[in-house]
Amino acid sequence: MAPETAGSQAEFASFLKKRRRSIPPDSRTLGSWERLPFRRGRRVTQEEIAEAVGISRNWYRRLENGDAARASAKLLDRIARAFEFTPEERMDLFVLGIPELAQMRAS
Repeated sequence: MAPETAGSQAEFASFLKKRRRSIPPDSRTLGSWERLPFRRGRRVTQEEIAEAVGISRNWYRRLENGDAARASAKLLDRIARAFEFTPEERMDLFVLGIPELAQMRAS
């Protein structure tokens, strides 16, 4: 793995973790996915995000830890919807998740 890829994976992982932890505990939904009543009032877990996005908890954990293979554009879109990202946040997610986009934006 190239050093720039490892660095971008770490940034991507940090972005996901920070954003998940910033979701208010009393949120009723994650995108169109409704949180279970007993989970409300607690920090949003990796498992909840994984369920909202439609992937396994293990796969999402690997994304947040920076040790997963690159996420597809479809997966990034589902993550952005679950997090209810603004257009700017979506762009940040895609640029971090697909490093080539940053190169294209810079050109």
